[in-house]
Amino acid sequence: MTAKKRAIKKANNNNKLETSQSLEKIEAILQGAMQEFLTHGFAATTMDKVTSAAGVSKSTVYTYFQDKEKLFIALIERLIANSGFALNQENPEIFEGEPSKVLTSLANNLLNQFSKNVSDRPEFLDLIRLMIAESGRFPMLAQYMVHNVDKSFFQSVVKYLQTLTAGANPPSLNTTPLESSHSQIQIDDPEAAARVFMGTLVHFSMIEYMLQAGEILPMERQRLVECVVNLILGKPKTDGDKYAGIREKTPRRKRSSSGKFEQDYQEPKQVRSLRLTNTAWENLDAIARKKNLTRSELIELYARDMKLD
Repeated sequence: MTAKKRAIKKANNNNKLETSQSLEKIEAILQGAMQEFLTHGFAATTMDKVTSAAGVSKSTVYTYFQDKEKLFIALIERLIANSGFALNQENPEIFEGEPSKVLTSLANNLLNQFSKNVSDRPEFLDLIRLMIAESGRFPMLAQYMVHNVDKSFFQSVVKYLQTLTAGANPPSLNTTPLESSHSQIQIDDPEAAARVFMGTLVHFSMIEYMLQAGEILPMERQRLVECVVNLILGKPKTDGDKYAGIREKTPRRKRSSSGKFEQDYQEPKQVRSLRLTNTAWENLDAIARKKNLTRSELIELYARDMKLD
């Protein structure tokens, strides 16, 4: 081995050693900062306290972090990196399949990850609570979290809902059953719908984990997820509901003091009576039975110009 190669190898080894030492120092600083922030709060924590807790020199702390704001943001960045909340938008499989299954999967994955972080990392909730508590005096801390986690997730959901809405057109002869189901979805405001979706999940997590008030406001998770997905996509009506509108009867007519019904219409009474031939009544009755309707309900359908399936 030539002297030049030996020098290069030695330099590489030195660089690796320096890098390893730098990472150890950064980790010690972050651990010290976490300890101080959670113990004293953001406002009361100083760089001197962090230096003492980390067991490094003040110059070493300032070499990597200019101030405590940068230190706290570094902790948030590590929280984001380890939380698993970020969506892998480069993976199209996340948004493939029936819309209801896609949204249900997104919701369950988010809630599962939150629950996992709470159980696996004790400092997870403490750091979020501190960030919220200090957001009044130091809004940039919470804003950083919202910009890098909430906004990313929100934009992904909005984009997906916009894609569903853009495909809302009558299916063609070559449309697959899956595409046909997508074409029937109408979402008037994808951004507002995405906020409803996220807000529901965040509120559930707040009640269950951060406020530990699940017993006060109990809710089965899967029931909530199913409800919000149906709310956004619109739950298809069953055949039993398609004539529900005509089954709603008008209020009973009022009686006078003598016990007779008061007149609640302007036209002569004979105009409201139907005179049909026996054949017409039989045909009307047959159609009504077939549609599981009364003859009066069937007549009202015709009067409203509603098509019979």
